[in-house]
Amino acid sequence: NTHLPMSERAKAVFTSGKFYAGWYPRQWLPGGAGKIDNLHSDLAAHVNYAARTSKKLARGLFHAMARFGPKLDREQLLLSRFVGIATELFAISATCSFAQSKIDRGENADEILSVANYFCRSSRARIDNHFAGTARNVDRRGYELTQELLAGKHEPLRRGII
Repeated sequence: NTHLPMSERAKAVFTSGKFYAGWYPRQWLPGGAGKIDNLHSDLAAHVNYAARTSKKLARGLFHAMARFGPKLDREQLLLSRFVGIATELFAISATCSFAQSKIDRGENADEILSVANYFCRSSRARIDNHFAGTARNVDRRGYELTQELLAGKHEPLRRGII
């Protein structure tokens, strides 16, 4: 916050630096969800993927915070990709939990796992796509083009389109 006195800002930097000095290295350590009792091995693999990927998401968001600082809120397309990843990770976790509860009630495990595995694999593909978009995208050029269109440039192209 640029409106705070320098002493308070320095204190905030020190406090957050102390926190992130411990937090950040842990985001690189291997580890999934750990051992979850009575979870089918197929579902455990998906839950562990979600746990590992949530660390990758945390690192990506941290890097974006470091890169853009307080202007990160203006990077709406980047933030929407992070939200998409988080939503997919939640969906994987919820799907696995629901599937395990159905298996525990004695429902057909093969059928349940078939659907859960398909969903989780397709979710992984969407997550990969979102992560790829955080690194390589045309967001800046899209913004520049929008500004040019609003300024009246590209008039021949605008006719009939807008």
